[in-house]
Amino acid sequence: MEQFDQYTLRAYHDALAGKGATPGGGSAAAVIGGLGAALVSMVANLTAGRKKFAAVEEEMQHLLAEATRLKDTMLRLASEDSVAFDGVMAAYALPKTTEEEKERRQQAVWEGYRSACQVPLAVAKHAIEILKLAIVAAEKGNPNAVSDAAVAGFAAYAALNSALLNVRINVKYLPDDEWTRDMLQQVEQLISEGNALQEKVQAITDSILNT
Repeated sequence: MEQFDQYTLRAYHDALAGKGATPGGGSAAAVIGGLGAALVSMVANLTAGRKKFAAVEEEMQHLLAEATRLKDTMLRLASEDSVAFDGVMAAYALPKTTEEEKERRQQAVWEGYRSACQVPLAVAKHAIEILKLAIVAAEKGNPNAVSDAAVAGFAAYAALNSALLNVRINVKYLPDDEWTRDMLQQVEQLISEGNALQEKVQAITDSILNT
């Protein structure tokens, strides 16, 4: 498995810009989400340990721990997304001469697409967590870093929507069954939740910047 967390920034960009199917938009969504988590960590670090913010010290330490965990998780998912889609490509390469081979290949393709849905869905769910952290960072963190907290929220929101686009396109290749319908229902719920959270990030940021 390609370990994108070991890549330089330029190397990852070059891989993304290449002719291969992976890394693609799903992997990029996870990287973008990781950047959001990193910015939450930045705000927490600019707040924690300072006397004037002593009242929120415990919250900032918790924020830092959670953001660090999510940053690392998103980097791992950036690699897992590519592995999942490589599985789809491998399934399509299976032989399809006999009816038995065709059936086996079809089942493998469907299983591949289900895996390719699960990874970006996980990215989206973690992006929701990062959005929630960005709200705390914007609301209670060092006000001089509120723009960084806002960018964290925007990055998480971009990761959320980008990841869910990948779920939706992969679902198109699956049968209309209970699994698929449940997946699409989760997509709609996450979009709705993400919209509300991003609006809150924006409102808090505007309130501080307009003061």
